Amino acid sequence: METAIKNPKDKWIPWYFVAFFAVIAILDGIFVYVAISTHTGVTTENAYEKGLAFNENFEKFRAQPKLQEQLSFENGVLHWNVKDEAGRPLGNARVIAKIIRPVQDGYDFEITLDYMRRGVYEAKLDLPLKGLWKAKLNCTWDDQHYQTTHSFTAP
Repeated sequence: METAIKNPKDKWIPWYFVAFFAVIAILDGIFVYVAISTHTGVTTENAYEKGLAFNENFEKFRAQPKLQEQLSFENGVLHWNVKDEAGRPLGNARVIAKIIRPVQDGYDFEITLDYMRRGVYEAKLDLPLKGLWKAKLNCTWDDQHYQTTHSFTAP
């Protein structure tokens, strides 16, 4: 009958399993810490209520006047060129822009765009960070209202 010769390394095999799972637990702990410490919080307030009102908001969007518009951001100035459906510049409107940093809380603000000429509204923006921003524009004239959202990049 043959007898098995015990290798001195064999007694370490259970500890290899323990070490493997200890490394996995440490890595998981690091991932959890990074996820919790870098989370900026909820970026949409009252998300449930906004979701319930989706159809109502969609109908408001469809009922808006059809405008021709173009938004640009150059040299720290937000330009919004807007014309009515017939192509006439819109000159008697009140335009308010909510400037939003979609990837980080705490930098959102509102600003009024000034009428410059022939349907062009402008505002000087002092953006604290480079990168992606959104402008939610609310335009009111006569008895009409128009809302739109544009994304732009601050260099």
